[in-house]
Amino acid sequence: MATENSQAQDAESLDSATPEAIEAASIGSQLQHLVADVRTLAEAELAYYQTKLSVNMSATKTVLMLFGAGLVIGITGAIALILGLLLIMTHYWGPVAATALLSGAALLVTTILVNMALKRARKLPLDENDQ
Repeated sequence: MATENSQAQDAESLDSATPEAIEAASIGSQLQHLVADVRTLAEAELAYYQTKLSVNMSATKTVLMLFGAGLVIGITGAIALILGLLLIMTHYWGPVAATALLSGAALLVTTILVNMALKRARKLPLDENDQ
């Protein structure tokens, strides 16, 4: 504790000192200040990247939850719609045409939901250059 206080006092004195006084300070003292500054910088960088990772994980969880919910709802709705319409349309168009039409519609809905999830995933700030 006493060492940290003396380092803080030395740092304050060096900040307000003239260039001649800085040159007169011992090399050991200057190295202590350098090590303290590097330690402070490393701790700040670590806190920054921890926060950034936390934000990215939260956004990723949101995207995955939306994708999962869309997938489950899409499959359930598609099955109900296909079975109901297939029973009705088979009577008018025959089983092959009705099956092809309804399967194509189900695939279209699935494609739209997956594209929405991918669009959100591309917006995730995974690179520090992306803002």
